[in-house]
Amino acid sequence: MQEVPRSFIPLLIVIGLAFLVPILLSRFKRLHLPVVVGEIVVGILVGRSGLGWVPYSDPVLDMLAEFGFVFLMFLAGMEIDFSSLGISPQTRRERTQFGPAYIGSLNFAATLILSGLISYWLWYAGLIMNVWLVALILSTTSLGVVVPILKERGLIGNTYGQTLLVTALIADFATMFLITIDVAVISSGLTFDILLIGLLFVAMFLIYHFSRLSVARFPSLSHILDELSSATTQIKVRAAFTVMLIFVVLSEILGTEIILGAFLAGVIVSLLRRQGDKAIHDQLETIGYGFFIPIFFIMVGVRFNLSTLLGSTQALLLVPVMLAAALVVKVIPALVFRLRYRWSETWAAGAILSARLSLIIAAAEIGMELGVITEAMDMSIILVAMITVTVAPIVFVRFSLTEEKQEPKRVIVVGAGELGLQVASELRLHHEAVLVLDAEPRRVERARQQGYEAEVVNFDALDEKTNAYLTGAGALICTNSDTHTNMKICHIVRTNFGLERLISIVSDPPAVMHFENEGIVPVVTGQARARLLTLLARNPSVYELLTRTDDDKEVWEVTVMNPDFEGKVLRDLQLPGDVLVLTVRRNGELLVPHGNTALSFGDQITLAGSEDFVDHTHRVFS
Repeated sequence: MQEVPRSFIPLLIVIGLAFLVPILLSRFKRLHLPVVVGEIVVGILVGRSGLGWVPYSDPVLDMLAEFGFVFLMFLAGMEIDFSSLGISPQTRRERTQFGPAYIGSLNFAATLILSGLISYWLWYAGLIMNVWLVALILSTTSLGVVVPILKERGLIGNTYGQTLLVTALIADFATMFLITIDVAVISSGLTFDILLIGLLFVAMFLIYHFSRLSVARFPSLSHILDELSSATTQIKVRAAFTVMLIFVVLSEILGTEIILGAFLAGVIVSLLRRQGDKAIHDQLETIGYGFFIPIFFIMVGVRFNLSTLLGSTQALLLVPVMLAAALVVKVIPALVFRLRYRWSETWAAGAILSARLSLIIAAAEIGMELGVITEAMDMSIILVAMITVTVAPIVFVRFSLTEEKQEPKRVIVVGAGELGLQVASELRLHHEAVLVLDAEPRRVERARQQGYEAEVVNFDALDEKTNAYLTGAGALICTNSDTHTNMKICHIVRTNFGLERLISIVSDPPAVMHFENEGIVPVVTGQARARLLTLLARNPSVYELLTRTDDDKEVWEVTVMNPDFEGKVLRDLQLPGDVLVLTVRRNGELLVPHGNTALSFGDQITLAGSEDFVDHTHRVFS
């Protein structure tokens, strides 16, 4: 048997294009063209519809592209942060108050019904062959598009952003599950084999609970894993790949679609991820988006058959019809957002949820393999995905610009005791908006008499008034003397409101690690005083800069959210007045910056300088 000759030239071309596309798109930022669209376009140019430099069937590229697709579904599952999505006891109590889960479920139900009606009409007109698969294809959205857009707009932590996240999650997960069932019915008919899909969920819960139980019973296991997460071992990254492939292989054995298995594996990793494991998530994203995933999207373009699309009148007719249907089935159901949000937010939600990407392309490819979707229709769906993923974010941003200017996020101080009021006093001297919360009416009244804004709250029974205090807060500081109470309050606030900046007094030093694992900054009272005195002895000027309020100097930390600063080196920045960049925190690592330090989107930088200049720089960066 003659061996098929292999060459790495096609792989070199694909990787070279994956390297060049982001650079080229960065020169045309006003187009707002997503990188994945650029990758598909260059794939078309070098594939069978263009120059033909890359064969549309190559063993090496086919394998890497399929793995890239699996990895993309895995990362989509990892994107789900259950602590900030509103899927919590408080959210369930809000179901009758139009909470995120309620609006998301209602939105998807309306989308599915509307998609079914449109698909039935398309089938009746002879334009499609399978009603249910096309209805599910129209029902898809893209969590991978929604998450970065919300992060860029600074909306991911508030109730509106959580509602959009929950809605996109329900649409992604439900359509993925229903597509898996539909494919099983198309392939094998309505048999008991469909129940095997449930084994994936059984395996998911077993692995999740076994992992949690193992860490709880053997605390040294976490320590061993942390020790083996070195540059050469990276045991947690290997574990993530192992979990992903276990579920992919299990999906193959059960005869279900691997997209569901890969997605559930990502969900498990997300559930098991601790706050200190953010670097693992970043490493997996680096591997995926740096190598495998671009190959998948470029190969989608390479396989794109433009002649088939142009040569089919039915396919050309389907493009505007499918595009109109893709918009209608998302914009009209988004009217449920009006139950809780303004019209501008409602239309913005319809726009961003209409963006499709990986899942719609995957479903179309599956349908073509099963013979229920023609190649021409597959090309039409890919074209629709490219248009929606380009236009939807632009429309969302345009509607977002009409939002009223948000008030500065206030700092919540929990505890109206002596320490809590001292903290509130210092924050006010630094011109921060402060709200003091306490469960004791007597202490709240005393705080009010001293001029503080203070309210009585019961964290065990959150009501609508308390929700209003905590929604959209910038940070929370627990000053109670009881460590257990502080941990409980921080957990409630993070779970129900997605607040990330949590600081707590810890009177029990052994509990420090537990707080750190939960992403809460612990302040041990005795150690804090010792460190403050040490700072004063060694660096009196730094202490004075951080603590004085009777001058115009300010120290402020800001996250780089302005894409114009991506890749800019510090020496080229025209910072106003006397502003200096003191530190840069990137992916959990603290960097001491120099002139050649290049900024990245999402960097947390510490600014120092005159108050007005620092305030102006803060606004520009964010």
